[in-house]
Amino acid sequence: MDRRRYLHQFLALFTGTAAAQVFNLASYPMLARLYTPAEFGVFGTFIAASAIPGALACGRFELALATAPRSGRRAMLWLCYCVALTVALVATVLLTAYWWYVKAPSLGLLAPMLFVAVLLTGVTNATTMYLMRHDAFRFASVGVVVRTAVTVLCQLAATLVQPGATGLIVGFCLGLSAQALLGLAITRRAHGIGRPRFDQMRAMFRRFRAQVSVDIPGSLLAALAVNLIPFFLQALYGVRSVGFFSVGQRIAVLPLQLFNDSLSQVFFQRAARAQDERGEFWAEFRLTLLWSGLISLAMLAGLMLLARPVISLYLGVQWTMAGTILVILAPMLAVRSVTMSLATSVFVLKKPAWLLIHNAASVAAMALAFGYAWAATADLLGFLTALAVLQGAEYLVFGAIVGFAARNRYLSRRAGAVG
Repeated sequence: MDRRRYLHQFLALFTGTAAAQVFNLASYPMLARLYTPAEFGVFGTFIAASAIPGALACGRFELALATAPRSGRRAMLWLCYCVALTVALVATVLLTAYWWYVKAPSLGLLAPMLFVAVLLTGVTNATTMYLMRHDAFRFASVGVVVRTAVTVLCQLAATLVQPGATGLIVGFCLGLSAQALLGLAITRRAHGIGRPRFDQMRAMFRRFRAQVSVDIPGSLLAALAVNLIPFFLQALYGVRSVGFFSVGQRIAVLPLQLFNDSLSQVFFQRAARAQDERGEFWAEFRLTLLWSGLISLAMLAGLMLLARPVISLYLGVQWTMAGTILVILAPMLAVRSVTMSLATSVFVLKKPAWLLIHNAASVAAMALAFGYAWAATADLLGFLTALAVLQGAEYLVFGAIVGFAARNRYLSRRAGAVG
């Protein structure tokens, strides 16, 4: 394994993530004083509503870009774009019907913004994977910076024109638009995307449909496992609790998730190549485990010791509950960070069904925590404690299973070489 190249590609992704989060952190004191917890709660619910279909925006065909033959990459890219358009339309119709039924405010704006968010999520995911397949890892870094900068600037400016949760939502969609347009411009100039050729697109669809048909249910369950929390919080404790959770997530959870995404993307690319070349990928797995584990331990210590005092000082005492939420969830978040950095191992191991089972178990853990809080009329902290314990245990089991499988493949290959 070329460790220098692995590190270089990871740093290309992570430096952009770090720069984007520095920009974000500088904006939080202003945003937290311009928008109320309830307004952040509405914004958090919109993010969750768009993230669930957004996880399936390309029908998971974007993952096939990592293994698609050179002659089929452009067709696969166009297939991803077409699927994203379809998913965005269907999701918008379904969620608009639901929002109309519950008489959600600002429905005339929510519906088109949801369509934009889902479509551009798919376009950005596919474009990023396409560029990384050509070793252009730097776009993923630059794209995150551009999206974050545009989002924050628009959200700050929106208070002068359209105060309230609408400003947060419009700013988010404008940031996604900037990232998607930048990615399309770089792709067209550096590699070209040509014109959609439907015969080639059909060929790529037939070739990879078995892979994505297994992955789609798991990805949907994974999106639910992360994005059901705001809906559960709103049902149990009101929209303000969603606001506290969302702000805590933006400060601590989102930066860690972006780090994990960067590490996971590099790991998947390198592990897939190592599997093709050596028949195993234990060195890549072990190195990724080390990096992710060290970062997660640092995050855990920081949250446990500093979350409450730092958030109270940084955002104001009205946001102290966000720090309390982070302290309770910190151990589970650390375990999840390590596990999800390595979760793409299941595709290299040709065991995508394992991810489906893991995501189903994670959703079941959330449902159990929700059921407990509902039946026992537990307070917010009681619900979050039950959630952290149940989900943390599930992530530990899944991570151990994947690790043993990767290790066993390595040992089997070495024993075959010696024999």
